[in-house]
Parts: sequence; C-alpha cells; structure tokens
Amino acid sequence: MSDMMISATYICPFRGLAGLEPPELTRLGQTTRIAGNLGVERLLLPVLEEALSGTTRSKIRYLEGLVSALDQVEDAGMAAQFIAPAQRIMGLNFVPPHLVKGVPNSQAGQVFVDGKIRNLHPFDWWNDPSYVRKRMRIFHELVDAVIGHPALTGWLVMDRALEWVRPDIEIAGLILKSYSAEIRERDESGVIYLGLGWSELLRPEMAQALAQKVDGLRMSGLENGLAGLGRPKDLASELFFTAYLGTIAEWLFGRPIEIEIGWGTLNEPHDIEEIVEGTRRFAGQDIVGINCLSLVDPEPGLLSTPPWVLQNGLEHVGLLNNRMEPKDHVETWFRELLSSRPGEKIEDFIDISSDEYLNDPVVHLPRLWEHFKESCGVYPGIGRERSRGE
Repeated sequence: MSDMMISATYICPFRGLAGLEPPELTRLGQTTRIAGNLGVERLLLPVLEEALSGTTRSKIRYLEGLVSALDQVEDAGMAAQFIAPAQRIMGLNFVPPHLVKGVPNSQAGQVFVDGKIRNLHPFDWWNDPSYVRKRMRIFHELVDAVIGHPALTGWLVMDRALEWVRPDIEIAGLILKSYSAEIRERDESGVIYLGLGWSELLRPEMAQALAQKVDGLRMSGLENGLAGLGRPKDLASELFFTAYLGTIAEWLFGRPIEIEIGWGTLNEPHDIEEIVEGTRRFAGQDIVGINCLSLVDPEPGLLSTPPWVLQNGLEHVGLLNNRMEPKDHVETWFRELLSSRPGEKIEDFIDISSDEYLNDPVVHLPRLWEHFKESCGVYPGIGRERSRGE
C-alpha cells in the first residue's frame, strides 16, 4: 500500500467563502466521513485573515466555528491542518483590507476583499513593522483558540505569500520564524509546512533558504500554467507534470514535498487509462503527499460567488459532487493511488548540479522537463503521442 498522504482543501459547499463564515457543521461532518471512506486522510481548512480582522464579536464567532469544525473532523476520524492565513484559494487572492492599497485599477491583480472581487495593488506589509505586528497578533489569537485540539495535526503558513509582494529573504525568514515560534511554543509535535507557488522554481534562492526552517513544503499554483512549460490539459497530464515539478522541488529545496492537484480536472471527460498511467508515475517519484484542490462541489446558489465565478469548470473540480457522491474518475484514481507501491524513481534526467540550475532556471526548467518525458517513455495528455522507441 502507498504511504502517500492524501488530503483535500475543504471549502464549505453550503456557505462558501464570501461570507467570511466558518464551515457549516452538518455538511462538514457528512462530507468528511464520505471522504475518509474514499481514502482522504486529512482536510486542509483555509482560515481567512479578513474574517479575523473585524469586530471582537465576529472574530469570536469565527474562532468558535473553527473549533466546532475541528470537533466534526475528529468525530469523523480524520486529521486537519489549517492554512493560516490562507491567501490563494482556487486561483484568487483572499486578503484583508489592510493588505491592499489605492483605488480600483484594471492593471492591478484581482483580490477578494470587503465582500467583492476588486482589482487592487498589494501593500508592502513586509517592511512596515505596524502591519507585521497586526498580522502576528491575528495569528496569535488563532493559535490560542485552536492549539491542542486532537484533530489539528499541522499548519500551512505563509500561503503563496512570497508572490504578493515579494519580500527580502531576511525579512521573510524573520516572519516565518515568528509564525513557527507561535506554534512551537504551544505544540512541539504539529508539522509546519510552507506554502509556495511553482513559480519559485524559476527563482528558487529564497525558497531554498526558507525551506530549511520548516518541516516541508506544499507546492501549488498551476491555475495559470508555468512560464516556459504551459499548463496541463487534464488530470492525467497534471499528474505527470507535477511528478516532474515535485522531483525538481525536492532536489532543489531538500524538503518533503506535498503537491496540490486538481487544475487538470477543469476539463471533462477524464481518460481513466491515462489517469492510471499518470498516477503510477506520480507515485513512483517518492512525493510525500497530494492535496486535492477541493473536496466537494458547491451548491448551485454559490456558483456566482468567489472563487467559483472566476472561470468555467471550477464548480466541478471537487472530489465529490454537490450531492456528496464520489466522482467516477476519483474512485478509480484513488484506488490506483492507494494501491501503488513506489517504483523506480526517475532521477537521471537531472544532468546538472543545483548550482548550475541556479545560474539559469528559466532555461533549465523546460529543458529538464523534456528529459523527464523522454525518461518516462509514455506520458499521458502531454502526452501519449509516443512511447520510447517509437
């Protein structure tokens, strides 16, 4: 049996995210049990900083809701990890008002703030001690409220924070140290992962430095593809794509790697045979875990709300449909994933040292991808055009 950790991000299909509310408990309990039977071992629960930036009453209500959510997860026999603060969820930045600046500008990036999707520039909070203290105070209140709960086994911190705005290495290291200290002072056993985007492979020096301060890395960010490599067209090709990227990340950063999977499920139908091939290759690369983009599809009334409104297909990337039924391709995929034993890991496609890679990652990342595909022999979606020797 595979020892790969399977987790999924839980976005409440009944309440969504726009209302800044904790998950609805009945639906959470039901879906958690179904997910556990499917093979999911852990839920990732996004904690929105904006929900903890309001009045004392609203903050207490939100924190109490998170504790109740952990109770439901525990009752279902599953583990939980908080993404705290969660920034990038299904391709959209969710931020509190104090982290954006100026007036709406069509040239600025999309963010969800103050109840709406707006085009606003980020505020460089890294270099403002008052904002750093404010963020750390919010995080301290969260940790105080939930630490020690038996269902809570870890934290994902600084979720995609390096992309928006990008800090100096020294400042990022100090703030990561502060987040970790808040947790470690109360819990020495919970794992701490750092949330990075795949774009860090194109400028890896900062991630290399920060990786040594945490237990592992969660890599995500294929919503827009990756410069020089494009974007997988389906789940099968995403599995091959992330098997490659995860191997590069583990080689460069020297830490356990968990990978977000799910952007390849935007398009249907799914080729089951190719998914099986992609899963076997993924399992063979010794990646410690996957985090599925979404556990359950939203209720119809939420389809016009963020993040699902952003692009076609987001409303059906869940492992379960909105009737809480596992999707056919998911059952096949998970059976293969759970039964796969690590095979021979493909590593000889890396023909340079890490120092040589750092000299020009923009050239080497797509070049090594071509080598990886050649080493695989058959690669779905990207894809199944040829086998080695053809």
